[in-house]
This record gives sequence, structure tokens and C-alpha cells, in this order.
Amino acid sequence: MRLNQQNINLISNLKSKPNYDPQKSKNSILHFGVGNFHRAHQAFFIHEMLNSNEDTSIIGINLRSDETRRNLEKQNNHYSLYECSESHINIHVLNPYKKLLFGLEDKKEICDLISNEEIKIITITVTEKGYNYNTINKGLDLNEDIKNDLENKKLKTIVGYLSYGLIERYKKNKEDICILSCDNLSHNGDILKKVVTDFVSRINKNIALWIEEQVKFPCSMVDCIVPNTKKLPNEVEEKFEDNSLVLCEPYRDWYIENKSKMLKNNFPHERIKFVDNVTFYENIKLKILNASHSALAYLGLLLGYKYVHEAIEDKLCYNFINNYLDKEVIPTIKVEDNFDILQYKKNVLKRFRNHFLNHKLEQIGMDGSLKIPIRIINTFKNKQKNSDFLYTYIIIACWILFLKKNNIEKYSYNVLDPMSDDLINIANNKNHKVEKIIELKKIFDLSDEDKIILKNNVKVQLSKIENLNLRDFLLQLN
Repeated sequence: MRLNQQNINLISNLKSKPNYDPQKSKNSILHFGVGNFHRAHQAFFIHEMLNSNEDTSIIGINLRSDETRRNLEKQNNHYSLYECSESHINIHVLNPYKKLLFGLEDKKEICDLISNEEIKIITITVTEKGYNYNTINKGLDLNEDIKNDLENKKLKTIVGYLSYGLIERYKKNKEDICILSCDNLSHNGDILKKVVTDFVSRINKNIALWIEEQVKFPCSMVDCIVPNTKKLPNEVEEKFEDNSLVLCEPYRDWYIENKSKMLKNNFPHERIKFVDNVTFYENIKLKILNASHSALAYLGLLLGYKYVHEAIEDKLCYNFINNYLDKEVIPTIKVEDNFDILQYKKNVLKRFRNHFLNHKLEQIGMDGSLKIPIRIINTFKNKQKNSDFLYTYIIIACWILFLKKNNIEKYSYNVLDPMSDDLINIANNKNHKVEKIIELKKIFDLSDEDKIILKNNVKVQLSKIENLNLRDFLLQLN
């Protein structure tokens, strides 16, 4: 039985289902990036609000692939969400989408919607690389896709769509609008605002000034572990055919910078928290959860593990991550508002043990060149003078080993990274690989002194691991 609008009432034991018709909603938000994370997180909040008689649905947009739209449309835009805890699984069926659009087919409609005065809110989950942000010049990265968007209006990037849509909005109505980034980037709203204004300033400086002064780009922090899989846990009987199912944990956080009354009014949900300082919550998540995830990915894959729960169950990995957080990460974080950071750490490590999720280490290990600066190196930058960052050096060493061809073949994983060719070539060079990798400023934007410290110490730890093997090295470490 395929999941659709007609048979949903035949499905028993649902935790929730749509008691609403999104086509009848008067208000809609635009969302770019209708992936698994969005459908487990933002869309779930909207689903709960619609079930509570709030009147806001979603117009979902994907720019690069039409697979999600095609799969959802076969099911009248319904999909199932399996919320997996360590002990049980809740099944929800959601249908928060009024419409789904695809960039390559619906360019004009998408730009028209951005400029439409009835659209007040745009949310975004396009991953770190979707922002086309240059970490060196702290502005728009003028790569080929961006140049094409500027010169030919081919519109491949989220920056291009937002920019041209806002230009039309300026010409039509100048109505207020709030654009909310929900990606794992520190200061995500500020970065989005910067790349959009940089883009628009190359077309019309007056409109760029209007965007700078009038368009709201709040920062936000989102948290929910969502593996990239459509395979149900072995313990779960498939109740219906669903090509769009999503697995996630029941844990969800959503902190939003308190910048827009309009946004607050449209998101009346008790678990959506509007705060003055989102940066604190961003840092907590990026430095504790995301950094631990990345470290665990490289250690775990090199120890032959496939999933997060397998790696964290290994006492050597658990001790490594726990010590890394206690000794190097937490001392660099200034705790605010009586926040229990040690309890947060314990909860994170417990969440990693969720075996129902089958969260692949390979998925977490992808895009290391984008993730390591944000998750690992930013902590290293905030170290106290003369402090020992042994665990950080080991993480970087393991990342280099992760890039070596013999390990890729031995452990059967893929290296998916925008810089993969360059990184793999450097990592497989016998001479000066550490020096050459750490000289990549896009990844290691450090002072000369910190670069020397990092190079010297990573070389030492890499040599020890290669001489012993990783497991024996970790045994000695403990």
C-alpha cells in the first residue's frame, strides 16, 4: 500500500497525521532545500502548528534535483517520519506543503514568489557549501556558478535566486521580508546577508543598501540528528510503501535570533525559542555535537566502523571524544544563562548511541574542508596560551589518513568534498603532506604562529599513528 491522501486513515498507531489541508492555508513560507533534515525539523514544526490551527503552510523549493518533488507528488505530498529513540519509534505522517517547485523548471515562479508581498518569510537549508562564502575575504566567492548567475542569470545558486527575487521585490513593493538560514554555520544569518548584498551590489548599489538596512537575516541554531537514509531499522515493520520516508531522533532544538516580530508571530510553537544571543547556542552545538560527530567519523571509519552508534560504543572512541570535549572544547566556551554544558555533553554522547538511526560515518565525514574550519579549527583559535590541544592534532591527523587512497580502498568509503582532488593528492604525497594541507588557507585560516604549532604537532601524531596503527595508538593514549 502506497502512502497517499486516500489511505492515510487506514494506517493504525500513528503518533500524528495531518488534520489540515495545506491548500486551504492563507499564508505560506518559502523554503529552499527540501531535504531530509528540513522534513524532520522545520517541516515537522509547521506540521504541528497546522494541526494546532495555525494558518501557515510551506512552498518547498529544490534547486539541484527534482527527485524529492517527484517522489512526494506521487503521494499527494505526504510522507512518513519515523522518530527513533533508543527504546521506541513513533510514526508521523506529514503534509505541510502547499506546492513543490524545482529550480531548473520554475525559475520565474520562484523569483516571482520572492518578490510577492504576500510572502513574508523564507527559510533555508542548503548545507554549508550552498552559501558560496569565501572564508578568506569574508564575502561572496566569485566561482563559476556565481559568475554565471551574475552575467547570464542562469540561476543555479541560492544567492542568485534570493538576489534577483529581492531586486524585483524592491522594484514592486519594498515590503518587509525575513530570510532565515537554518544551516550549520556560525553566524549563518550574517553570512547569508553578506553574500546576498555582495551579489546585489554588483548589479545595483541602491538596492543592496535597501537589503542591508531593511531585509531581516536573523541567525538561528537548529539541532536534530537526521541520517541520509530511506532504509527502516530492522526492528521496524514497513507499514506502507513510502519513497520519501525520513528517519530522525525525537530531539529537536530551534533557537532564532529575536530580530523580527513578523517571524515570531508566524512561529508560535513552544519549542521554537527566540533569544537575543543565538551565537552562544550556535557555538555549543557546532563545537560539541558537530565537532564530535566529525572527529568520530574519521576515527570510526579508520577503525572499520560504518555507523555512529558502532563507533561510540567502542570505549576507545568514547574516551577520545569525551576527553576532547572536556580538555579542549568546553574550557574555550563561555557559558551563559545557567546553561548546564556538562549535561548537554552527556546528552550528545547518549544521542550518538541511538542504533535505530544507522547514521553513516561516511555521511558525516563528507565536506571536511568546509566542516573542519567551523567545527574544529575555530575552537583551536580560541585556545589559551600554552594549552595542549593533543586531541585536535589527532583529529586533523586522522582526517589526513581518511584522505589516503589505501584507507579509502581498505575501508570502502567515499571522499565527497568540493576540494577532494586536491586534498587526496596532497594526502597521498609522501613528502610534506601535513605542511601542504595546513597551508590551505580556505581550511586553516590561522596566524603564522598557530600554523607552525599545528604543523609540528600534527606531524608528530600522524607519525605515531602510522607507526603503530590507530587502535594501538588509542590504547596507548588511554
